[in-house]
Amino acid sequence: MIVDRYYYAQLNKQEQAVYKAFYNGLMAHEDVIPIPIKGQLSKEVFNKIFREMTRDNPLIYYVNQSACNWATDAFGHTAICPQYFYSRETVRKYDRNIENAVNNLAAQLRLTEGTDYEKEVRVHDWFCKNVKYDFKGADMDEPARAVLSHNIVGVFAKQKAQCEGIAKAVKVLLNAVDIKCIVATGEAEASGKKEHHAWNVIDIDGSPYQVDVTWDIGASKGRIAYDYFNVTDEIISKTHSFEDEMPKCISLKDNYFERNRLTFRSRSQLIAYITQEIEQGRNKLYFRIDGL
Repeated sequence: MIVDRYYYAQLNKQEQAVYKAFYNGLMAHEDVIPIPIKGQLSKEVFNKIFREMTRDNPLIYYVNQSACNWATDAFGHTAICPQYFYSRETVRKYDRNIENAVNNLAAQLRLTEGTDYEKEVRVHDWFCKNVKYDFKGADMDEPARAVLSHNIVGVFAKQKAQCEGIAKAVKVLLNAVDIKCIVATGEAEASGKKEHHAWNVIDIDGSPYQVDVTWDIGASKGRIAYDYFNVTDEIISKTHSFEDEMPKCISLKDNYFERNRLTFRSRSQLIAYITQEIEQGRNKLYFRIDGL
């Protein structure tokens, strides 16, 4: 198992010190967390550190980011006062259940066998077959459901979540079998409407790729979709925009269509493929046209 803290590495030294103190305090379920900083902590910096920490550490699923606050006393000492969704005992129970679910999935999907690409495909396919997008997961009239759908508990306990919970669960599973994976956030545009979105950047054999499992879940109708499996920045930027600077994804070596020779760059190639498939009695074709 690796600990992939990409966002921690992007912070300056003071921000990293706050991150570590904050992280340790949350893991200990402390109500007041002193942080090593002199003077005022700006809201912008606090929100940045909180965002980076929760993206790096999906196992911190029990903290209310919108209600978490901080205070500075007359002597300049600053402390963070988190609000927890669950009690310490409930967190322990959920942690055990999550650990069991991850271990069972690692065994079921044979995630200790094969190449990193093969492991990634098995994880991606399991999500597309078993996890549903929770369309009511943002309904504030059901706060408990909203909490579950935005973290890994929704996936591992209910097999239903929104994009944030899905992306974080993908990270947990792949990090557990030593594959680098980070959570990317930003906006995605569908049907002319932009919405906040989360997906992943996954490292396969030293090359990072953009992967949107949530959108592939949505496109998996009667078959598993790989539309957003190991694509480049150029491809995903047609519909997605990044909130922060990400590792540069320029390779298509481990893209699903490239690996399976299903990318066509000319009309003649495509016609030859379609003709061959029809002659062999296949009437469902799945391919990619380069540039689209």
